[in-house]
Formats: sequence, C-alpha cells, structure tokens
Amino acid sequence: MGENERIAALEARISKLEKRLAKSNSYNPNRVYVCSVKPFQKLFEASGKNEWEARRAVRTACNAETSAMFCEDSAIRCEKYE
Repeated sequence: MGENERIAALEARISKLEKRLAKSNSYNPNRVYVCSVKPFQKLFEASGKNEWEARRAVRTACNAETSAMFCEDSAIRCEKYE
C-alpha cells in the first residue's frame, strides 16, 4: 500500500468517525466542564472542554497556592454544562 492510499484510507476512517460522533448524542461542541476545589476558605475553579482538562487546571491552580494534599482528585467536584 502506497503512502497516498494509506492517507486516503485514514481520511475515510476519520470521516466515518466524525459522522458517528455527529449522530450520537454524546457529541456537543458547546459542552463545558467546570471543576472546583475549596481547601479551607479559598475556592479554586477551572473549566475545560472535557473533565480531564478541567480537573488538571483546577489541580494546578490549587497546588500553586496550597499543599498538594488539599488538591487531590477526591476533593475536586466537577459539573457538566451542555
């Protein structure tokens, strides 16, 4: 299989995946996740296009100002907005 054929096959697979995503209810380009953690009286919040991104951002902000033990995943709460 030549490089052009390989690229064409990959583009066809990507196109199929994009169509499947568009048809499914799980795809929403307007979806945003907001995560927060409140060690002591200071609230840290961050948002992202997926939960992982939002969690990472809030953890980073929290770690910058407090001990990492107060910024653990179990303490972080996330909300999904459509």
